[in-house]
Amino acid sequence: MQRMFKLKAILLGLMLVISSPSFAGAPLVLSLSSATPFELMPGPKDNRQSNNLVVTSAQQAIQIAKRSYSGKVLKVQSSSVNGRPGYRVKLLTNDGVIFYVSVDATNGSVSRN
Repeated sequence: MQRMFKLKAILLGLMLVISSPSFAGAPLVLSLSSATPFELMPGPKDNRQSNNLVVTSAQQAIQIAKRSYSGKVLKVQSSSVNGRPGYRVKLLTNDGVIFYVSVDATNGSVSRN
């Protein structure tokens, strides 16, 4: 009996927190009597519109960089390339020279820095 009371109190507290206007930055109201399930709305769009990108992952950027330049990949990270989304790939040549390659995600172009 006491466990059931605690469980109900926890659920009520959770419902109050979830339905408060400050939860997740926007008001959210749950109706337990609703016959239809609630719908999740997508969040704000990212600045990088992934549906318009030619290169959509670090693995693709590595493959493109290795097609243009030989060497061992040391690091890859997302970066801005000429003001557009892209990747910066750090390579090591057989001679021990370290250099960077920029891969533009919007068109797949490669340039050595």
